[in-house]
Amino acid sequence: MYHQQLSYCITQFVEKDCRLPYTVIKGLLKYWPIRNSTKEVMCLGELEEILEATQPAEFQKCMVPLFRQIAGCLNNSHFQVILTTHCTF
Repeated sequence: MYHQQLSYCITQFVEKDCRLPYTVIKGLLKYWPIRNSTKEVMCLGELEEILEATQPAEFQKCMVPLFRQIAGCLNNSHFQVILTTHCTF
């Protein structure tokens, strides 16, 4: 219900502090929803917003677990998760 507002706040914090993306992405991956395609699509959207504000050095810190999660999304059985992953990344 309040995901959009929370996502906006997180994105604003990430844009203001270039050291935050690693922490936010790591937390997002830690609590990634399993077997809930609606929440996975929301997390992919949030991840996209965060990555747009991420500097290369911060991205390199989390790229291996991030790509593992994206690969898992591409192998998902729900079409929306696959489509969102494909269109986003």
